[in-house]
Amino acid sequence: MQIPTIETERLTMRGFTPDDLDRLAEILSNAQVMHYMPGGQPLSREKAEAKLRFILKHWEEHGFGWWAVIHKAEAQLTGWCGLTYVDELSEIEVAYLFDRPYWGQGIGTEAAHASLRYGFEELNLDRIIALAVPENVGSWRVMEKNGLTFETRLHLWDLDLVKYSIDRDAFQPGDGVYRLHQTCR
Repeated sequence: MQIPTIETERLTMRGFTPDDLDRLAEILSNAQVMHYMPGGQPLSREKAEAKLRFILKHWEEHGFGWWAVIHKAEAQLTGWCGLTYVDELSEIEVAYLFDRPYWGQGIGTEAAHASLRYGFEELNLDRIIALAVPENVGSWRVMEKNGLTFETRLHLWDLDLVKYSIDRDAFQPGDGVYRLHQTCR
């Protein structure tokens, strides 16, 4: 499976590899990072490994998925961002998760924007959604800065969530750095 790489001004978004497991496990073991995620608890190394397998399998099954987001200046995995198929809604969601030291720096907004651009320009999607726990104001900001608008509230994965969405016609690609490279994993 070829997983493309996307470069933005500050980020490289590339396919995950087994070598990412240690750093991913470190991120997913942080209680603050996992607070708003389904289950709301830090993950063990074994569960982080299962999450990594899920990420790679999603790319194989759907031809899109979550990228490993690397902060160029630090050359370090900061989290993930990308597109995921939500079976329960039959829709495609832009989803993101970042290690605590990277919150509030616009990295989520930058990575989500690149993911939306990929979805609309490369996958020719008509619509993309985003979901968040209502208390996760930072996630709302990422959605709104990327032009997504509030649609509804719903209950899914034992969580009360807000659902935002954006259609292809409403998306503004902007003039920020966005370089797409097709690479082999």
